[in-house]
Amino acid sequence: VSKVALYTTQTSLLEARNAIRNHRQELLNNQQQLIAFGEKFNQLATEIHWRVNELESRLKKLEIKSAAKDDFDRIVTSWSAKQTYTQLPWVFQVVFLVREVFSSSVAIYEIESGDTEYFRDLLGNKIIAESQHLPDNFFDIHQLYEQEWQQLQSTDLDLAMGLLETRSLPRERLVEMPYYFTLGTTLELASLPEQVRPEKPAECAIEICRSQIAKLDYTTDVRDFVRQNVQEIANDSVTILSRSPKL
Repeated sequence: VSKVALYTTQTSLLEARNAIRNHRQELLNNQQQLIAFGEKFNQLATEIHWRVNELESRLKKLEIKSAAKDDFDRIVTSWSAKQTYTQLPWVFQVVFLVREVFSSSVAIYEIESGDTEYFRDLLGNKIIAESQHLPDNFFDIHQLYEQEWQQLQSTDLDLAMGLLETRSLPRERLVEMPYYFTLGTTLELASLPEQVRPEKPAECAIEICRSQIAKLDYTTDVRDFVRQNVQEIANDSVTILSRSPKL
């Protein structure tokens, strides 16, 4: 073999080796690019998935709040227009109105959003705006309750007593609802036969509440009375609903 042929062969082998090395490097580079692209794709897919979930969550919240607002407006507007609870004295209207509001989508909104102020403040202000007949200064709770239950017709008394029945409620619920307990107990005492009925059922009910449930104040004003009733009933309704297996 001549030196020229040997040189040519060595050169060809070197070129082939370099070509193989370059091809291998190119494959490696392509592989790395594919890996980087795959990582970028996965990152982008994760980000898109997160954004879709976020949008779905926002949409769900908007739908829940919209449903809550629709229910709130429907219930409160009907009451303001004197289409509901018209035969009942003011105190009972307030209690049943608050219960109706927080038996609707409003309670679901509070559970899902954690916002326990918006609709409660709105409802309280609506009730106060419709309660111009009450005094602006402080008044005795027992006098208000006495006056209100005495305005009930006998059939309405039985109905209200059934709806405000407290004996079957566990103590852990009652201690969070002193106003509700006192009103229900007032009706229970007022419905007793005349020979055993206390002269002032509401006053007795307050003392029972203070000794067995919670230290309820003797006096209040319209704003605090409404706010306390809204908070008590709303908290109880939301707590009960949040324990439902359907949620």
